[in-house]
Amino acid sequence: MKIFRLTYPHLAQHRIQLATYISILLLTTAISILSPYILGDFLDTLIEGADIASVLVFCAIFGGLNVLRILLGYVTSIIYVKMQTKMGYALNMSVIKHVQNLSLSYTNHQDSAYLNQRINNDANGLIIFCITIIQNVMTNTIMLIVPLVILLNMNWFVAVLLVGFLAVYITLYFIFKKPLYNASFAMKEAQSNFFARLYDQLKYIKLIKLNSIQPEMNKRADSGFDKLLNTTVHNQKVSYLYSGLDGFIGTLATIALFVVGGIQVLRGNFTIGMFTIFSSYFTMMMGASRYFFNLGANYQRVLVSYDRIIDIFGQKQEKSGAVILEDIHHIQLKDVCFAYDNEAKNIINNFNATFEKGKIYGIVGENGTGKSTLVSLIMGMYQDEFKGSISYNGINIKDAHMENARRSHFGFAEQEPMLINDSIRYNLSFDDIDNHLSSGLQAAPTLSTYLHTLNMTDFITKNTLDLTINEKNSNTSGGEKQKISILKVLTKDPAVMIFDEPTSALDVETTQRFVAYLQEIKCDKIILLITHDASIKRICDETVYVTIGTIPDIKATLT
Repeated sequence: MKIFRLTYPHLAQHRIQLATYISILLLTTAISILSPYILGDFLDTLIEGADIASVLVFCAIFGGLNVLRILLGYVTSIIYVKMQTKMGYALNMSVIKHVQNLSLSYTNHQDSAYLNQRINNDANGLIIFCITIIQNVMTNTIMLIVPLVILLNMNWFVAVLLVGFLAVYITLYFIFKKPLYNASFAMKEAQSNFFARLYDQLKYIKLIKLNSIQPEMNKRADSGFDKLLNTTVHNQKVSYLYSGLDGFIGTLATIALFVVGGIQVLRGNFTIGMFTIFSSYFTMMMGASRYFFNLGANYQRVLVSYDRIIDIFGQKQEKSGAVILEDIHHIQLKDVCFAYDNEAKNIINNFNATFEKGKIYGIVGENGTGKSTLVSLIMGMYQDEFKGSISYNGINIKDAHMENARRSHFGFAEQEPMLINDSIRYNLSFDDIDNHLSSGLQAAPTLSTYLHTLNMTDFITKNTLDLTINEKNSNTSGGEKQKISILKVLTKDPAVMIFDEPTSALDVETTQRFVAYLQEIKCDKIILLITHDASIKRICDETVYVTIGTIPDIKATLT
């Protein structure tokens, strides 16, 4: 089964717990199969005439077995919860890690709330299905075969009749499997889209309040809900029709049991105890049969989750070279062309530029001309989607290990930074513990220099690096957020520093200190500044003018 091929690595990782879990379940199943026989034998013993000692022995045996079953059930429930939670998380993270290695062209077109809800639900659904199918297929197979052998010895006609009901179950499954899949797929997609739109009601709450667009945004949620409601109702109709037929077949089987079993009692072929055993095992077999019948429906529903996970895994990851760069002192772009989503018109066209250590470069142009796209290309964010060549120190970007390069040699400060809901310390180093950052300023003289440069000394002294940035980043001003973003680059101290409109939220004094510091350190750096600020342009050694679809004009800046 292809679902197991996908989940096998996570199942195998917990094979000892899984084997223990299955073993205990088999023991529990054995107790369940034994119980009807003990009960039937007890009834016959009572009818024949039993003493109080026999009753007490039965009570002790029957009670002991059921207490044991309850205890085993507790143990299996704990093992199951641990396994399912760990496996679900592992599969969830394997999908997320795959998405993190996809091109930005894919993730830019995905709603993060939709994608998160989709991955989480589908991953956990697959793991739950696989664990339960392992346990239930084994136990229900036993509960189908063992009672069948017993019933064959008691009455072959009823056993053959039961096989006939199984054939009906199989036929109905093949008739319903496609409608079940389609209905479940439509409902799951509607669920993911609905929760994404519901999340938007809180995600954009500031925008909603500023523009008083509550009715319009609520309408988006209502639209998603209406679609969810329709697909859910349709899915319920198909599912109920399927399960209703299951109930109808079960009713016919029970009537057959009463007719055949009743006739055997009336003829004297069955005692009351034998009829109890007969009916219990027949019911057990029908329950197992119905499980396999409903398993078909569950499989079609889970197949939807499998296909959606496979769709994500089917997205081609960006290629990464193997060359580990020790440093970056020279970046060259030659005849670089780039268009988003295979658009006819290139946003970057025949771009040629060279960036060298020891210089500050200004990247300027009108809004929407591709300045940020150019920086993304330089950092290898669209590694498989551009034409031409980009090289570091003469090494083609496609041969370089770009994850290592970005981690070690690039620092990027966004114009509108998104800070993680954690401490300032974490947002600077992305680690809970970082030895080169201290909440006090005395132990980190380099940090003190950076804080002075950005006019942040008083802010950090008052709040410390342990100040938690809230989810909306609303407990820090726009200027402080931009400073934290710049501080992140300065504390990293990479070979290539890239700043996107770094002074847009800074005051004049901080801007002067910042540009002065960049001039101090530029001899050992490649510094790229996307800017409209004239004071920033003046300190640039060279300026790259970017316009849509044209060759850039690179000029030395007179200072």
